[in-house]
Amino acid sequence: MPPPQQPRRPQGGRPRPPTPTSPMAYSDDMAEFYDTWVGREEQIVADLTAALALPPRRRRDALPPLVDVAVGHVAAYYEHKARLADRDVVAALDPRWLNPLERTFLWAWGWKPALVFRFVETGGVGVGGMGSTQRRALEDLRAATAAAEREVGREVAAVQESLAGPRVLAALRRQHAPGNGEADDAVAAVGRSLRVLLGAADALRERTLRGVVGLLAPDQAAAFVAAMLRFHLAVRHAGRDWGSGHGGQRGV
Repeated sequence: MPPPQQPRRPQGGRPRPPTPTSPMAYSDDMAEFYDTWVGREEQIVADLTAALALPPRRRRDALPPLVDVAVGHVAAYYEHKARLADRDVVAALDPRWLNPLERTFLWAWGWKPALVFRFVETGGVGVGGMGSTQRRALEDLRAATAAAEREVGREVAAVQESLAGPRVLAALRRQHAPGNGEADDAVAAVGRSLRVLLGAADALRERTLRGVVGLLAPDQAAAFVAAMLRFHLAVRHAGRDWGSGHGGQRGV
């Protein structure tokens, strides 16, 4: 048997460095995950809808685990996006896996946390179906979420403004100087800040969702999460159909 061939070396005898993974490959991986994730979401909505139609006793037993599955489903998306940001924060900040209509809802690279409160009403819960303690707790959570949104918004604006700050601009002007890595260091520092803010925004989204679910009875929580997921699926499908029908970007 002939000896195995050695990897070809370029002139000079040095082995070629490993080819870096393209940022587009990371984005493609997220698109594949998201497509599967949306399919799973459709099944979760179907399961919730069927359970909500059960007789009271069976419904009481069936709903809590399904609500847990729905919340875990949303959390899985944030976890996967966090792993993407760890590998390539720019790819995470440019969600190409979303279609144009989905991207119109973006706030700090995701859905605005306060949006979930609307689904308490559209899910058929409504303040009229809640006790006074529930209503007060929900309003407290809404106020806390709004304050946290403002804080994240201020921090995002500050980091974005820092990109035009004198240190970064001066470094970028000198980026072609031999042996000067100052530009890369300056931009990398901004990237690290954006990674932290992305994580904070997604944590606020998940915390708000879990907070609302924790305030509701099982049937209320199931109606709430079903309404929320149905809305996302409607936006997903409408954006995909709109993009393909009007010459825009087709949703993944």
